[in-house]
Amino acid sequence: MSQTTRTGDPELPQEVLDGLPQLDADALTRFYEAYFDRIYGFVRRMVGKDHLAEDLTQDIFLHLHQALASYDPQRPLAPWVFTIAANKVRDYWRSRSHKTVQRELTIDEEERQHWAVSKLPTPTRDLENQELSEQIAAAVEDLPEGMRTTLVLRYFEQMSFEAIGRIVDRNETAVRKRYSRALEELRKRLGGTLGLSGGGVA
Repeated sequence: MSQTTRTGDPELPQEVLDGLPQLDADALTRFYEAYFDRIYGFVRRMVGKDHLAEDLTQDIFLHLHQALASYDPQRPLAPWVFTIAANKVRDYWRSRSHKTVQRELTIDEEERQHWAVSKLPTPTRDLENQELSEQIAAAVEDLPEGMRTTLVLRYFEQMSFEAIGRIVDRNETAVRKRYSRALEELRKRLGGTLGLSGGGVA
């Protein structure tokens, strides 16, 4: 089975996974330490606003806490966690509150500077520039839902296409095509300045 955790991240040992369905306190602590920042980062890139990401992340972890009793410790954890997170983001986008927010809020350029572009591979440090950061954030936010989810999970979370397919309920070939289309859209919008490529794990 393909690796589904991010390169360089310590894997939770099996005894921790075994303790999650029993809501073991130590296992839960290890779980939150391993996944909170990852889930917040995923949600932040998907919704584009700090306060919305904070609220959704809290909602996701409440749902995860309630769902852990049904988690099978023999299953890969990351796809299970990110499926719940992706579904919560999708529910938000489809909710009336999101439509209201989109009508009432204007883009706050100051908020965009917190978007974590530093993780992008780059030959220079120009990506730290606020203007380019805003361009990147806007380009990602303008991607259709499916493309954006696939891009964030692959490019930033370094998940395998197989794992992403389980999360978005698509086969691996479809996920690869969607990711390629997402990269092509970013290249068009950003003029190829990022040097985006397939990257990540197989």
